[in-house]
Amino acid sequence: MDTHPPNSRCLRPRSNPSPSVILPDELITEILSWLPVKSLMQMKCVSNSWNTLISNPKFVKIHLNRSARNPYFSSLAFTPQLDDYSFTHFPVSRLLQNLRITIPRNRYYRLNNKDCRKIVGSCNGLICLLGYSYNATISIHYKNVWFRFWNPATRKISDKLGSMSCSRDCIFVFCYDNSTGIYKVVELSSIGNNDPQAKTKVRVFSLEDNVWRTIQSFPVVPLQLLNSTGFDSVHLNCTVNWLANQSDRWNHSIREYVILSFDLVTEKYTQFMPPKGFDRFGLPSICVLKDSLCLYHNFKNTDLVIWKMIEFGDENSWTQFHKVSYHNIPKNCKHDGSLLIRLIPLHLSENGETMVLADMIQNRVILYNLGTNRAKKTRINRKICWSSLKDYVESLVSTS
Repeated sequence: MDTHPPNSRCLRPRSNPSPSVILPDELITEILSWLPVKSLMQMKCVSNSWNTLISNPKFVKIHLNRSARNPYFSSLAFTPQLDDYSFTHFPVSRLLQNLRITIPRNRYYRLNNKDCRKIVGSCNGLICLLGYSYNATISIHYKNVWFRFWNPATRKISDKLGSMSCSRDCIFVFCYDNSTGIYKVVELSSIGNNDPQAKTKVRVFSLEDNVWRTIQSFPVVPLQLLNSTGFDSVHLNCTVNWLANQSDRWNHSIREYVILSFDLVTEKYTQFMPPKGFDRFGLPSICVLKDSLCLYHNFKNTDLVIWKMIEFGDENSWTQFHKVSYHNIPKNCKHDGSLLIRLIPLHLSENGETMVLADMIQNRVILYNLGTNRAKKTRINRKICWSSLKDYVESLVSTS
């Protein structure tokens, strides 16, 4: 006979509910600092305390340092139908693994939608955009320019800043002074022959005070100022570096090359010589590979020769790093013998085995194995302007 009363299940003892788990603030910070920017922007809505944490400059810096372990490339992509350039970015690993790279169709990434025409540069996930217009009533030799600072990951963008009038031939460099945490734009313009001791006028715009300052002129002319194609500035150890010509004329018979290094902290420049004995046949240029300054040049249309400076600033520490033979480039990745080959070293893999090379003339990218001296075919997206490829990292850095 069943002696259990009705509803006996209600009389059974219940298990005690699990106590709430409270994570210490330090552990929450640690976990959140490893998450991608998109997730963190969503998590700002969880609570006021999380919003405050994720917006804290100290957290932004911690997250930036950890994001740098998963580097990206950024570039411009051109859409002929729209006659417009778009910003695109993708993980470095995707290119090294030879995977397909797609261009975002979101109109948010188009430069025209931000009233800008060019990307000056990228630092810590912050993009410096350049906009300009010509005022024929003043002078056809001058243009009105402005800048906007944009973080594509957080979708924050500044108002127009740094408006001024400048020469049509001036160039701009976006850089970061890591000693003070201040972002700067450096403007270079040619002075000409009026002052033999000053050939390049230099102005600096600071994002801290939004003011342009004229500083000491350069006594040489960066090749980027004479011909912007293929002669970009390079950043290393809180300096900006250019390959320069002692002459202020674009004259192939005058090849008095020197490397000009501008210190972002002191805002002073130094100069040092290219490697001794390097063959000057073919125009040289400079780049950074794995935190080392490198100089490269085309040798008699048969090889790309790359030199490496072992100790930055020590012109006696140059050594020949590698020679890329054009005969090792697959036929569909090189030009007719009547054309000049222009390969640019863009990146060296972490293990030092694979070099990413851009072909400026055919807008191609090549993966070159330094051990086997063989080039790998790539899944090329021709909309990407490979010569504009730059290092990039997603971050929470503020635009103001």
